[in-house]
Amino acid sequence: MSWNNNENMPYLEYIDLEDIYINKDTVLKFLGYSNRKVPEMINGIVEEEIKSIKSILNIKVYVSEIDIDKMPKECKKAFAILYTVGDKIDIKMKDYMKNCNMMAGLALDKIGIVCLDYINEKIKMYLKETYSNLNISYEIYPGDKDFKVENQKDIYEYVKNKYDNLEIEINDYHQLSPIKSVAMLILMGDKENTESRCSKCIRKCF
Repeated sequence: MSWNNNENMPYLEYIDLEDIYINKDTVLKFLGYSNRKVPEMINGIVEEEIKSIKSILNIKVYVSEIDIDKMPKECKKAFAILYTVGDKIDIKMKDYMKNCNMMAGLALDKIGIVCLDYINEKIKMYLKETYSNLNISYEIYPGDKDFKVENQKDIYEYVKNKYDNLEIEINDYHQLSPIKSVAMLILMGDKENTESRCSKCIRKCF
């Protein structure tokens, strides 16, 4: 696994992603087994995919600090962020679907989501440790209620200007590639955001 750095954010090389942890129970909840018994076959498929996931991860993390003059006045640090687990998950999922191995494909899809959540937490943890006098005040994602999906292009272009070899692409419909990629803004200040993104989402996963 690898992640990018540049002189704008050299500390990214110190974000430890080698110990990436996939919680099987979380994956099973994403698959709809939060309050019902998991069939042995499905449990076995999930366990097998978790065991092999590290061999197909190609994690990339890109962070660019934003001029806070463009941010709310209470913001003291702001970052445009892109991250991905790479395209090998997409390729393997398509192969599963092509061969009618739907359950393995679905399991791999949910494992990829859990991986992205793990990376997200690692990034936030490092920012909080690096700027220990500040709190994460806002996490903003394209597609949020007050932040249109079209803004994904703006985040992408901002980060792209800071990196020579960006291994994430964006199309005319503002979709990122590889599919398992995320664009976000993190704003830091005195106020701490104690509300999780999931709690604000009306489309509950489980």
